[in-house]
Amino acid sequence: MTRSRSVFLIVLLLACESNPKPSPVDLRIAAARVFTQRYASSRLAAWKVRAAAAGRDCDVLLVDTSIIMEDSMVEALHYGGGAYDVGGGGVENFCRARAFRGVAYKDSTARIWTYGDVTPDEVQRLRRCG
Repeated sequence: MTRSRSVFLIVLLLACESNPKPSPVDLRIAAARVFTQRYASSRLAAWKVRAAAAGRDCDVLLVDTSIIMEDSMVEALHYGGGAYDVGGGGVENFCRARAFRGVAYKDSTARIWTYGDVTPDEVQRLRRCG
């Protein structure tokens, strides 16, 4: 009985090691992909909203659009106002739930808006992850 229990534990241990838990970085990269897919199938699909995780720890969400944005539009996206809310609670809620420290929006003119713990100067130096 002890021998079969030992074999069982070894097999269980090997199975767990072959299926490791995703790292926070991998989870944020995947979250950015989900974000992009969500907007691609929303009423805002024509805006071509795309997201990527960026930064040393991939903890900044970079959001690019193919249109010229105004302050009020970015704010509505961020806080989930009215018709701009995709998924409930806006981008702010999405970022908080997935441990992004901040979000940067960039429109088709390369204008940048930032929320959370990220600055416009930092955005210029960020490298995309994944």
